[in-house]
Amino acid sequence: MKIKLLLLLSLIGLFSNLSAQVCKISESGDNVEVFSASIVMDNQVNIIVGNDSQDISANVTVQVKVNYANSKTKTFTGKKTARPNAETIIEIPIDPTYGNGSSAKPISVEVVGISGTKCR
Repeated sequence: MKIKLLLLLSLIGLFSNLSAQVCKISESGDNVEVFSASIVMDNQVNIIVGNDSQDISANVTVQVKVNYANSKTKTFTGKKTARPNAETIIEIPIDPTYGNGSSAKPISVEVVGISGTKCR
């Protein structure tokens, strides 16, 4: 029963409750926006961002908060260039468990920020 409950919580927690996370590109009406965040294989978070600019690439940094089964949280950061008029996957390595010898696996992820050198 515990395994089924943990599996259900893991499946529910794979996709975060995203609030609108947008990086507005300076001196343009363009944006880089976070579309989704998911936990992959308990050791990586994949963030999909979309750049609606037709000609401006933007180096972006995304910060995520990972929630573990033991009610602990940890913050991780990833960087990548968001190419114009395209979606980009930012892969962020995360700890597969929380604590020494713990079996507390990641259950959900939340994007807490996006920034960049061209962002205002």
